[in-house]
Amino acid sequence: MSNSTQDFGIPVLTEVIPTPARTVHVETPSEPITVAPTDSASLATDSKAVDPAAHQPIDSWLDEEWTRMEQKISERVLTQLLERIEPVLEQRIRDSLAQVMQVAAEGIRQDFHQTLSDAISDAVAQEVDKIHFSKKQNNL
Repeated sequence: MSNSTQDFGIPVLTEVIPTPARTVHVETPSEPITVAPTDSASLATDSKAVDPAAHQPIDSWLDEEWTRMEQKISERVLTQLLERIEPVLEQRIRDSLAQVMQVAAEGIRQDFHQTLSDAISDAVAQEVDKIHFSKKQNNL
């Protein structure tokens, strides 16, 4: 790594970057409360302010609501995965079937050539026998 002056302002992974404290207005106390940023707030990916209410855990949900949420997420993830996997799977099946069909067609072609060759040889032998037999009959 170089120690150029351009790299001087770039923080490194071990460096802690302080963030300004936020003021949260709560209706119960008469004065605003100053809250120090938490680790999750400092890890926000965008430069917009993080709404603390948006990241509050959902404690009031019933088990069946969690189950429905889990089922919806599972179905959505499964659908997305299948949309990605199906074209790849279909292409591999096509390639495999093409190879199997090519091997099968070659085997059928070889069997057909052998069967045709045997049939022609038998037909020629029978005709030669007929000609040979008819010559013997004519000579008698």
